[in-house]
Amino acid sequence: HACLQTDNMHTHVLRPACAFALLAASVEPLQLLPPRQPPRTCRAAVSSVVCTAAERSLARDLSEEQRAAAGVPKVAPSAAEHAQVLLADLIAVEELSGAAPDTELFERAIRAHAEAGLVEECLSLLRRMRRARKTPSLESYALVVSALSAAGRPREAARWLRRVVEPSVSQLLLRRSKAPPRRSEYNRAMAAYGAAGLPHEVMETLRTMVGEGEHRPDLRSFNALIAAHANAGQPDRAAAWIHRMRGWGIEPDACSYTSAIAGFARAGEPERAAAVMAEMRLAPNITADIRAHSALVEAFAVAGRVAEAAGALQAARDAGLAPTVVTYASVAKGHAMRGEYEAASGVLDQMEADGVAPNVPTFHALLSVCARAGEADEALALLRRMEAAGGGGGGGGGGGSTLAYNLVIGCLLRRDRAAEAEALLHSMHAAGVAPDTVTFSSMISLSPGASTAPARAAEWLGAMKQLGLQPDAQCFNKVLACCARARLPELADEWLDKMEAAGVPPNLVSYSTTIAAYAKTAQPDEAAAVLRRMTARGIAPDTILLNQLLESLVRASRPAQAAALLSRFRRGELGPPPDCCSYTIVLSALAREGDVARAASWFRTMTAEDGIAPDLMCYNGLIRGFAGQGELDEAMRLYDRLRREGLSPDEWTYGPLLDGARAARASRLAR
Repeated sequence: HACLQTDNMHTHVLRPACAFALLAASVEPLQLLPPRQPPRTCRAAVSSVVCTAAERSLARDLSEEQRAAAGVPKVAPSAAEHAQVLLADLIAVEELSGAAPDTELFERAIRAHAEAGLVEECLSLLRRMRRARKTPSLESYALVVSALSAAGRPREAARWLRRVVEPSVSQLLLRRSKAPPRRSEYNRAMAAYGAAGLPHEVMETLRTMVGEGEHRPDLRSFNALIAAHANAGQPDRAAAWIHRMRGWGIEPDACSYTSAIAGFARAGEPERAAAVMAEMRLAPNITADIRAHSALVEAFAVAGRVAEAAGALQAARDAGLAPTVVTYASVAKGHAMRGEYEAASGVLDQMEADGVAPNVPTFHALLSVCARAGEADEALALLRRMEAAGGGGGGGGGGGSTLAYNLVIGCLLRRDRAAEAEALLHSMHAAGVAPDTVTFSSMISLSPGASTAPARAAEWLGAMKQLGLQPDAQCFNKVLACCARARLPELADEWLDKMEAAGVPPNLVSYSTTIAAYAKTAQPDEAAAVLRRMTARGIAPDTILLNQLLESLVRASRPAQAAALLSRFRRGELGPPPDCCSYTIVLSALAREGDVARAASWFRTMTAEDGIAPDLMCYNGLIRGFAGQGELDEAMRLYDRLRREGLSPDEWTYGPLLDGARAARASRLAR
């Protein structure tokens, strides 16, 4: 749950993602609204349970001044922010419903993180998806492979590609084999299924091998089954098979135990992982290798138990094992996630002292944690260290990477350190690290001043083209948002034309931003023209956009036309149905005009006919209208009703009631 407050707004929203979209439809709304009236467009995000992509992108385009004035947390720009918002959505679904998110939401989050270059987060989401008993699609694996390849990690990309391709190929070879397949061929197919986390397919192949091939399973067969359960998020079944395989006269080996430990680590069950490790140490003729110790370290680090993770790391060193970069990175990232940046830096020092060079994924993971926490100084220090290390051992390049610079630039911008961000961009170019569209999208969203923002945004767009980068829709949308913040809707309209001329089709966000600009300047006819232009290109409006049209009519003092538009809205002529915000905009405008009878009629239509529950802002608008017309009894009835419905009155509820009581000389009621 998130709560946003300003001088004239107090509202509760269901999810943090909605908070980011709260001011999406208007910029500096307080200047255009009558005293005491909360910004009506804010209700769009409040009343909507699901934030659309348009809302999120518009939220990214809010000025830093607005975020500060509204108390909205600074959000990451561009693709990285979109990925974080989707991750917040996924977490919110888990917390609010208590059930695992659906496959589509997982895949959208994986796609967003892949596009943002957040490789470790992609891998984490894929594992999380499998732990939730959701089967990743071929597209999900392809996105991970693409992200790994783009991050300069071709070996890992090839390994994940084999997880996708080898199971099908191996099974095909088994079916086409003219001679009876050998046990090694069955094992090869089962190993591929195991790496892909497909225990059902491993079991079916195992049954086929025993029933038709007349081969007894061996250690490799059972290890494939254990790995399949562990990779599928079923570590308890993986551990069970360690004991069941003994019924076939086969003793588990280090690989068997390590797979189960890794499964419990990914499931966030460090105690179970430690129990398997203890069992492994007691098993005869088995010695825990560094992979088993690394899995145990990861188990404690993922669970946030960094001290125990560091203890497991030290235990590996005491056993004479050489920890790998993955082992150290798990502990360092765990410290960073707890805000213990000095401890994380100490782990990096220990790595280098032990002759293990931090690699690019290690730096990326730590930078990502620092950037999310807004620790710009720590992120800068890590970037400098990465540059000094030549990009990290095995990184395949010198100095920082594009993703590393993007993370630090975004963090600096969110901390209002624009000059340092721009200087870092120049040093990035000087160091031979090529900026990408994410880099420039972050810089375009920077607004040094309302009057200069569009020109400055255009300069960044030109700089992109000089470097041979083609601006995408997101970059153009940032420029449109700058025009909207500067209250230059006509200029935004021109940029729509430039966008199309550049071969980049405007999307819903593009048109929504332009319509919002016209709405803020009370130009409903021009806003409607943009809507017609959008629908002519086959793009359907959403409720948020149509609410902006209602807002534009209200700002232009045309409440009757707004009511007529809402009627069309209800009949389904414009696409999506109205929401609480739609009704609140209209009935609040009618109430301010003194037409409380029609306002009350719309309130009854909303609640009785359409079954939409009014929120606090809706009640406040109607209470203000009745109190202003001297109908204090009706205003008090609404006050009692909102209390019965579990809503908490705020200053915008009590203010009109106090004014009405004072005008009616009802001193006792006022007290």
